[in-house]
Amino acid sequence: MFEIIIKNLKLFGYHGVNIEEKKNGQEFLFNVKLKLAKKTFKAGSSYQDNVSATVNYSEVIRLIKEINSLNKYDLLETLCEEISCQICSLFPGVLKASVMVEKTSPPIKEDIESVGVRFACSVNKLAESAESHGKNSELFYLSIGSNLADREENLRNAVARLSRSSFIRIIKVSSIYESEPMYVKKQDNFYNIVLKGEILQGEKESYRYYNAFEFLGLLKSIEHSMGRRPFGTRYGPRIIDLDLLYFNDEEIISDMLMLPHPGIIERKFVLVPFNEIDGDFAINGNKIKALLAKVSSEDRVDKVKDW
Repeated sequence: MFEIIIKNLKLFGYHGVNIEEKKNGQEFLFNVKLKLAKKTFKAGSSYQDNVSATVNYSEVIRLIKEINSLNKYDLLETLCEEISCQICSLFPGVLKASVMVEKTSPPIKEDIESVGVRFACSVNKLAESAESHGKNSELFYLSIGSNLADREENLRNAVARLSRSSFIRIIKVSSIYESEPMYVKKQDNFYNIVLKGEILQGEKESYRYYNAFEFLGLLKSIEHSMGRRPFGTRYGPRIIDLDLLYFNDEEIISDMLMLPHPGIIERKFVLVPFNEIDGDFAINGNKIKALLAKVSSEDRVDKVKDW
């Protein structure tokens, strides 16, 4: 059984109960152990000696840095649990993620090296938790695309921002695919993914009921925070695009939102990643894999890498 170890990652953050900690910040120490699903990377007589066969630790570090920088947590317990559970959710090769976060200069007078918290999340516990929430959640699917700047970084940034919401649970993310622009041809190719998630409803005091329009508002706020503005050529270049494909079997026709998304049936760049994560899912009585079989084979959609 392989383990990936990230040792003594030093990051500056603004976590803590005291006002001074939130204002001035301090250094934190992160130590992570990831237990991998694979017992060996040997396939037959040869080894899969490439990063796609394992979990890329640089991407795990990127996730830790995003969680650390985008929020100011009161408790190390919350920060630690968030990192651990997000690693298990977003990296399919991880069976268990053990995370320890320490304050190297805690706001106390004692002569002490550090204080910290350790939390471990496993795939089994995450699945049990998701199952327990199932009766009080809203299922959704998103298509996320980008064709400006660092396209992969934009996709990962959008997913990370989405997962920061306490009422959202990421269930599955497809591989990253590259596709030619469909409507306005004179622009760079897109990177696309499809994401499956759920909105936890009314299970804690902090949760309330979120409808499709409120969720759309959150998606638009993420786009805006990443630099997208509501002007320019329709279907033109964009740093990020979050399209709500499906929301809890709701049928909506309005100027702001149409559900299920009417473009699903013709967009191969949506159907290919959708089929990867849930080909048997049916929209309006049609399974995704059946819809994919009907779209033009001339549209190029190529897998770039696993998520």
